[in-house]
Amino acid sequence: MKNKDQNIAARQYIDDLIIQAPVAISFLKGPDLIIEQANMHVLELWGKPADIIGRPLALALEGEGPWDYVELVRKAYQSGHIHYGYETPIKLNRNEHVNLFYFDFVYQPVRDSGNHIAGVMVIATEVTKQVIARRLLEDAEERLRLAIEATGIGSWDLDLVTNDVIVSPTLSVIFGLDPEDKLTHPELKDMIHPDDKALVNTAYKNAIKTGVYLYEVRIIWTDGSVHWIRTTGKVLYDERHKPVRMLGTINDITKRKQEEIMKNDFIAMASHELKTPLTSLKAYTQLLVAKAKKADNDFFINALEKSENQINKMARLIYGFLDMSKIESGKLQLNTHTFDIDELLTEIMADKLLIAPDHVLSYKSRQTIQVYADKEKIAQVIGNFISNAVKYSPKGSIITISAKKLGENLWVSVKDEGIGLKLRDQQNVFQRFYRVEDEHTRGLSGFGIGLYLSAEIIRLHHGKIAVESEEDKGAEFYFLLPLHADQDLLL
Repeated sequence: MKNKDQNIAARQYIDDLIIQAPVAISFLKGPDLIIEQANMHVLELWGKPADIIGRPLALALEGEGPWDYVELVRKAYQSGHIHYGYETPIKLNRNEHVNLFYFDFVYQPVRDSGNHIAGVMVIATEVTKQVIARRLLEDAEERLRLAIEATGIGSWDLDLVTNDVIVSPTLSVIFGLDPEDKLTHPELKDMIHPDDKALVNTAYKNAIKTGVYLYEVRIIWTDGSVHWIRTTGKVLYDERHKPVRMLGTINDITKRKQEEIMKNDFIAMASHELKTPLTSLKAYTQLLVAKAKKADNDFFINALEKSENQINKMARLIYGFLDMSKIESGKLQLNTHTFDIDELLTEIMADKLLIAPDHVLSYKSRQTIQVYADKEKIAQVIGNFISNAVKYSPKGSIITISAKKLGENLWVSVKDEGIGLKLRDQQNVFQRFYRVEDEHTRGLSGFGIGLYLSAEIIRLHHGKIAVESEEDKGAEFYFLLPLHADQDLLL
């Protein structure tokens, strides 16, 4: 009697667990799968009232829908093996309509004390909403992928843990390969032009830090032809901010690059041809100035000196175009050696005082700082800073030049009291051909290449160039430069 009471109590405890469980649970007994117990969650999934308990599963779930579901449970009973299902599609009759639903479930055969299968415990969770949401997302991603493919842009997905990459058919075409080819990440990297691989490595290191991947390089097709590509990407991180994945696009920019090369070649050729007559013109002008001074003719002296200033402006412009063409064709070479920045700034100040008589040039930080760089190119950058300060600040205002050592770097700045820069101009002022356009700058000459060349020169030195400014409160242009040749610094 005592054992019987214990069995009843144990059975009641199990029934209570099933009824109170937070997931759908039922127990189906015998080969007919009699519904012996079912909590409210499973009844809601079936769309049935509690009075179906005690009926066979197949009869309780009458209609066209449940037969695939009933068969899966029956197989678990007959085989005696536990059966798992993930996002399993099952048709059920709800609200007098047969619809398709999705479930994660476990069908667990239950054995009695004689090791015979007594029935099946069913534990199920409906995941219809999750499946539909994921499929909608996958459909949207597929439409986006097709839209990207239609533009001729290739897409890629790189696993940063395994180094496996998935590429679109268009990307394969951009690399001169069969769209059906399965490519590996090392194979794609091997097609990068040898001279551009360092640039790709640098872009990758920066991307891991910043999350943004961007570069333009040459690739070599299997037939030996050279093409240009532009790669953009975004790094994805896990919860510990470890980079785990990178997504991006690649587009073929060969035509644009070829046009740029043709344009740069033309600029270089034209600028080179202009150098010779300009040099002769300057020599003749200087000769005339000397004669005018001997004749003590103030009018001719003044006119010829103004002419010489215009010739110097034209010469600087021509040399700027030559440097730009060299930079964009990768032919600008740095002639680096160690020099004293204080001596260089003193020389620059002496030259600029002659061409900026209406401004006060102040150089305060006089200290010996040895730096390893291209002296002529660094002088060009500082000269551009001072020329811009003179151009955009009122007469009589102070232009302050400063230099100091910051850790293992040289810091040089030129600060003026001029019109300043708007935020959008600060973000674009180092771009090629960019000019500030407002009421203050109308009538001022220039092609917008001076600061672009300065930025490229500092980049070649592995330094940083920037500007700080407020509108109508002046601007401070500065650069940071590694002091030593062996310092691999990307600021």
